[in-house]
Amino acid sequence: MFPGLPTASLTLTHLFSAPFHFSVPGYQRPYSWTTAEAGQLLEDVLGAAGLGQTGAEEPDYFLGTILLLDGTGGDLPKPKSREREPRFFEIIDGQQRLVTLAMLAGVLRDLGTERWLWGSRNRLDYLIAADAAAVKQLGRKYRIEVSAREQSFLETYAQTRGGSLTAPTIEVLSEAEERLLKVRDHFVRELSSLDEADRRRLTDYLCDQCHFVVVLTRDIDRAHRLFTVLNERGRALQRNDILKAELLKSIPEDRAAAALDKWDSAAGLLGANFETFFSHVFAIYGRGDTKIIAGVRRTIREVGGAEAFLNQVVEPLSKAYHTVLSAADVNLSIDPEARRYLVYLGRLPEGDWAPAAILAVHQYADDPKRATMLLKEIDRLVHLLRMLCLGAGKRARRLANAVQLIKAHAALRPGDGPFALTREEVRNISYHLRSMYRRDAQVCKQLLLRLNDELTRSATILDPKDYSVEHVLPQRPGATSEWRRWFADGEEREICTESLGNLVAVTQKQNDRARNQEFYRKREIYRGMDDDPPVLAITRDVVECNVWRAGDIRAREAKLLALMREIWGIDIAAMQGHGTRSDVA
Repeated sequence: MFPGLPTASLTLTHLFSAPFHFSVPGYQRPYSWTTAEAGQLLEDVLGAAGLGQTGAEEPDYFLGTILLLDGTGGDLPKPKSREREPRFFEIIDGQQRLVTLAMLAGVLRDLGTERWLWGSRNRLDYLIAADAAAVKQLGRKYRIEVSAREQSFLETYAQTRGGSLTAPTIEVLSEAEERLLKVRDHFVRELSSLDEADRRRLTDYLCDQCHFVVVLTRDIDRAHRLFTVLNERGRALQRNDILKAELLKSIPEDRAAAALDKWDSAAGLLGANFETFFSHVFAIYGRGDTKIIAGVRRTIREVGGAEAFLNQVVEPLSKAYHTVLSAADVNLSIDPEARRYLVYLGRLPEGDWAPAAILAVHQYADDPKRATMLLKEIDRLVHLLRMLCLGAGKRARRLANAVQLIKAHAALRPGDGPFALTREEVRNISYHLRSMYRRDAQVCKQLLLRLNDELTRSATILDPKDYSVEHVLPQRPGATSEWRRWFADGEEREICTESLGNLVAVTQKQNDRARNQEFYRKREIYRGMDDDPPVLAITRDVVECNVWRAGDIRAREAKLLALMREIWGIDIAAMQGHGTRSDVA
C-alpha cells in the first residue's frame, strides 16, 4: 500500500517509548474529536479487552494507520529498538487518535491507587512523559505536544500527574480546549465505573495488544499526498454484502429468489440501520458479538439454518426495529402510550436500549398493554442508569438481563428484577443530580428534555441536537455583575449554579447569546426571536420569573425532583442532604 516507505506495526508501548516524540505541525487543525468519536474508541477497546458485554478478550486490536514525517532522513525505529537518542516526528495523520490515547492513559493513571514505584500507574506515566534526554536537550516534558495554547491546557489537565481529575480554572475556553475537556471528563466517568483490577487489565491490553501501522515519510509534499489517500472516502464492500452472500449460499436454488426478497425487504425497510440491526439481534440472542459476520454464522446455526434465520429472526425483528425507529411518525399504527415511550427512548443513543425495545414490540405485538408496560420500564431504567453515570459495559449488562427475561416471557412487573433500583443506586442518583451537567452534559440535556415532555403531558417531537443546556445563574458571572450581588456567598453560588433548578434547555444560538448576561436580558433571549423555536415548557417557568435568587432555584429544583418521583417512582428529594462527598461514591 505504501511502496518504498518505511512501515511497521507497533504496539502503543513501542510507539510511546524511546526514541519516539511527537508534535502537531502548526498547519494542522486543532483537536476536533467529540465524546462520540472518543467514546466509541474507548468502547471498542473495552470490548476487545474483554471488558464489554461479551467478556471475551481478542488477541489484539488494530488502532489504524498513522502517518509521520521525519525531515532528518532517518529510518523508522523498530519495535524494542535500542535507540535512545530522542527522535522528533510530526504527526501528519493520526493526531486525534494519538492525543485521545494520551488523555486516556492520563485518566487511567490518575484513577489508580497503587504506589508510583511500580505497576500500571508508573507504566502509564512513562507513556505520557518525555524521555530524560528530550527533557534535557529541548525542554520537552511530554511525549506528545500540540499547539502552544492547547499544549498548556493538555499538560495542566491531562498529562500532569493528577491533572485529569482537576477542574479547570480558566474562564473562557477555546473550542479545542472545550473538546479536550469533554473527552477527558467522559473518560473519567466511564473508567470510574470499572474497579481497580479491570482498569489494570485495560492498561495492560492497551499497552501490549493495541497496535498501529506506522508509515514514515521524509518529504512534506509526499506526506500531503499520502494524507489525501488515507482520508479518501470511497465506498468499501459493506459487511451486509458479505452477510447476504453467506446466507444465500446455503439455500437451495429453487428457494433462493424468495429468500433474497425477504433479505432485500428488510434491508430496504431499515436502510442505513440494517447493519446496526444485527448488533441488536446478537444482544437479543445473548451473544453481543463484536464480530458481526462470525455472529451471524453462529446465530444461523443455532436457529436451524439460513431460511429459519430469515423467517424467524430477520423478517419479524426488522419490522419491530422499524417500528422502534419510526415511532415519531404519526402515520405509523401503534398504541399511543407505546409511541410516547419509544419517542423518549429515540432521543438517546440506541446501543443499549434498542434490543429490549425491539423484543418487547415484537414479542407482545398481540398484547399492546404488556408491550407498553415493558417499554415504560425500559424507558425508566435507561434514563436512571444514565443518571447513575454507569459505564457503557455495565449499562449493557443490566439491559441484557432485561432482554433475556423478556425473551423468556418472565412475569415481570413494574420495578421488578432488572428494572429495580437499590436504595444505594437512588442515593447515588441523588448525589449526581447536584452537579449533573458537570458530570455528563449529554445526560443532563436528555433529562431536561424528558422532564419537558412530562410538563407538557406529551411526547414532543424535537431533535436533541437542536438544544443545549444553559445555566441561568452563569458558571462564571462577571466580577461587577448583578449576579455577584444576588449570590454574594461563593459556596452558595457554586451550589446554585450546578443545581438542576438552575438549568434550562434552549437552542445553541440562544445559549451563545445568553452566556454571562444579567437575568433580565437572559429572560428576553429565552423568549426567543422570530426565527427561534417556541419556548420549551422546561424553560417557560424561568421566563415568567422577575428575579432569580437562591430561593427560586431551590423551589424549581424541588418541583423537578417531584416530577421525577411522579415519572419514575424514585424519591430523590428524600435523599437530598443525606449523602456527602465522602459517603457516596
